[in-house]
Amino acid sequence: MTNKQLRQNFEQSLIDAGKSAHTIRAYMTDLCAFIHWFEVMAGEEFDARAVGPRDIVAYRQYMIASGKKPATTNRRLVTLQRFFRWAHRQQIVTESPFEALESVRVRRQANIAPKWLTHRDQLALLRAVRRHGSRRDLAMLQLMMSAGLRVSEVVNLKLADVQIGERSGAVTIRSGKGNKYRQVPLARDARHALARYLAQRAEHETGFIFLGQRGPLSIPGVQYVVAKHAYRARLSHVTPHTLRHTFGKNLVDEGVSLDQVAALLGHETLDTVMIYTRPSQDDLEKAVRKAAGEVV
Repeated sequence: MTNKQLRQNFEQSLIDAGKSAHTIRAYMTDLCAFIHWFEVMAGEEFDARAVGPRDIVAYRQYMIASGKKPATTNRRLVTLQRFFRWAHRQQIVTESPFEALESVRVRRQANIAPKWLTHRDQLALLRAVRRHGSRRDLAMLQLMMSAGLRVSEVVNLKLADVQIGERSGAVTIRSGKGNKYRQVPLARDARHALARYLAQRAEHETGFIFLGQRGPLSIPGVQYVVAKHAYRARLSHVTPHTLRHTFGKNLVDEGVSLDQVAALLGHETLDTVMIYTRPSQDDLEKAVRKAAGEVV
């Protein structure tokens, strides 16, 4: 059965169920959006049998990271749940990927990502990438978490923007506004991860550093990679921007001045970086334990 036939058969099932034309149109739009996302992420034609619980969770994370409202995210998930329930009844899939999930609904506040990861969560995420990911994935996450790059800066990074030596390295971040740029030094782990990836990276005429199966990686592609590894590390609502915030928080915690933090993150004023001086719940818990004489 082709994907076109699959969609037509599902649409007919909605008609047979007496759904209104408006509802059917919404269902089909939601289904097509998921199919397009899956094909971009997988780099191959959609196959309902290949969709697992991890893909549903990753799609949910992608929608949250893309700024979709909870109502929109939940509606799309309901559509997919109905589609896979129908596909299971039609013996197109052996089981619905939703069967292994307790709940994937998004609460109203759930689209607000945590500002940064704790040290323990950072280690868990990197451990998941090293265990399950590629050299490319590790290099990308290191650039966001250890150098503070925006997701747009990651996908636009070119070979000419990277300088790596044995004991030092940096990336040049170029802005489209007035040819502005900033240089961000690379710490050892980020430098090594990037060097290892570049050593095996395939040649590509555009010069963009991070490549997918069909060419330069897109912003949704990076968001998917982050969501996938965050899920494997059992972390919720982690986006590329969460990793950038983590870099800023780590700098402040190490006593780096706010003007230096602003320069490294590419902010022109100090107002934006003031958020990193606010204590997190983890900071407050450590303070209470320290005051009680506990080992922190």
